[in-house]
Amino acid sequence: MEKRTIRSRWVTVLILSLFLLFSQVLGFFIEPITTVVSAFTSMTDRWFDIITPTDLIVMALFLPAGGILLDRNFRKPLIVLGGFLWGVSALLMGISPTFATFNVSKAIYGLSRVSFCGIYALTGDFYKPVNRGKILSLLLLAHPFSIVIGTIFQDVINLELHWREFLFLMGVIALLITLSVRLKVDEPKRGEKEPALTDIPLKGTYRLDLENIKLLLTRPSLVLIYFLILFGTMPAVVLWKGVPVYLQDVHALSRTELFSLIIPGMLGIVLGGPVGGALGDLLFRGNKTGRLVISSLGFIVPPISLIFALRFTDVGGTPFLFWLLITSFFLALTLPNLFASIMDVTLPEIRASAFAIGLLAQTLSFLITPPLLSYGQTLFSIADMILWMCSGSWVICLCLLLGLFFVLHKDIETLRRHMAYRGLVETRLSGLEEKAQD
Repeated sequence: MEKRTIRSRWVTVLILSLFLLFSQVLGFFIEPITTVVSAFTSMTDRWFDIITPTDLIVMALFLPAGGILLDRNFRKPLIVLGGFLWGVSALLMGISPTFATFNVSKAIYGLSRVSFCGIYALTGDFYKPVNRGKILSLLLLAHPFSIVIGTIFQDVINLELHWREFLFLMGVIALLITLSVRLKVDEPKRGEKEPALTDIPLKGTYRLDLENIKLLLTRPSLVLIYFLILFGTMPAVVLWKGVPVYLQDVHALSRTELFSLIIPGMLGIVLGGPVGGALGDLLFRGNKTGRLVISSLGFIVPPISLIFALRFTDVGGTPFLFWLLITSFFLALTLPNLFASIMDVTLPEIRASAFAIGLLAQTLSFLITPPLLSYGQTLFSIADMILWMCSGSWVICLCLLLGLFFVLHKDIETLRRHMAYRGLVETRLSGLEEKAQD
């Protein structure tokens, strides 16, 4: 029975990882496809004169409501609904006759991504606190892998000719993964792997109480984590958007040469996420602030390594690649530990809402960072903008992290005491049920 449960958990993690991966692969191609569609559309058919990230805006708007819905209801059906909307949106974009209908379809895709917060909460409930960093890091790998896949296939797929076929393919993949979620993914009970509830058969059903929502905005550790995600995501966006411009404009690299330099950076992120999650779990066993120690490395080492990387004029040489790899590796240490810390301080029945706010902070960073970088390039060199925007964000994160060191332990203990009380109630319920059966 135990082996079957373990196998079921890993099947769930695999399917939900594929859900996140292919959904974000489509997200990678949304901007170039929108550009292609816009180029062949007359101005009278447009809603916007510029390419607007409609999907991200809609995702940001609906994340709080989506988190509440996922906490008040069973999460699996809503994740299935999100997957269905993802597949339908891809198919609708593929058959859109006008730019306006394309944007509406793209907005539906943004709505489907609201289900991400439920995926993180559901997966985390399968594992004990000392293992969540590793598991969440595997889910978070979907984003860098989607960039790698998108970068590889962007030159292979001629979007100007085959964008409709590509969207049809993504729609079919989305619907197949959604069917897999419906048939193979199990939904654990909320909080069943908390230390105080591990050996107790849960009888109660816990759903979000609207009175508990205020905890999401007033608990000090959560507020600090939200801001850490907001400012901690900015350097990743700056490097993703800025380094290719730096290499092409300053060093006149071709697209092929650029590709060979971007891959080491993405490799660092792919390696850093699981390592950061595993190290955070290891230190968390002995100290409740152990995850923050690993996160601090992600804010201290990257500014130093980035300075070394930008000093080299030979960007094709080993030293530049090494420092770029170091920067991306340590940059990736933080997010798995911040996501795991969200679960460490929130009640099981409000975790989807907590992740929703965290993803909202991340989405806002995706929305505001590129315009800031573009505007800064009109005033300063691209190298200076990369260095100062990244370093400024990391300094802010270090200050926020210092505050988190003082409050995280207390909030974890508050949650543990509540779970211990809940465990006592569950034990009494089980005893009453046994007496009734006798």
